[in-house]
Amino acid sequence: MKVLEIMRRIKGFSTPLGGVDWDLPLPQRAIAEKVVVYLEDRRVLTMPRGVAHAVQEADHCIASVLQIRETLTQLLMDPDTGDGLTENLKAMRAACRRFLDSVGSNHSRQVRGHFETATFGAALGELRAIFGIQLGVIAARYKLDLSEDLAAILPASDTDEPGRPGNHGERQS
Repeated sequence: MKVLEIMRRIKGFSTPLGGVDWDLPLPQRAIAEKVVVYLEDRRVLTMPRGVAHAVQEADHCIASVLQIRETLTQLLMDPDTGDGLTENLKAMRAACRRFLDSVGSNHSRQVRGHFETATFGAALGELRAIFGIQLGVIAARYKLDLSEDLAAILPASDTDEPGRPGNHGERQS
């Protein structure tokens, strides 16, 4: 039995002079926290100005997605990632590949025409939607808080009121 397994099973001990208790975080939760902290700083996901601004910074967005994909791959190689988190990370990594395949080499320097802008915007929207779903699952499973910026890409809930800031619904008349 490995030391980590022993430590997971034993939460403390007592002696005649007193006791010691501890709770070790599950390795999957620690990795999930790393994912959330890392993604909080990825502007391609959290850029508040939306697609129009992202299109102007296409090179930075592409570089950011490449970095995210590489980081997710590194995290997937950690033996403590666990099956549930592995599934989420693989879905996010696949979304990165789809984004990069969609924008292709046409966006390596600058987005030019309306078609390229629309393609880039659609690919970025899909990327953010998939990351929002996966982050929602991760946050719920591991009881993690998300920053306002990351929470903005979560799917809208059924209880969200249309037209409120941060909601994805439309304003009703």
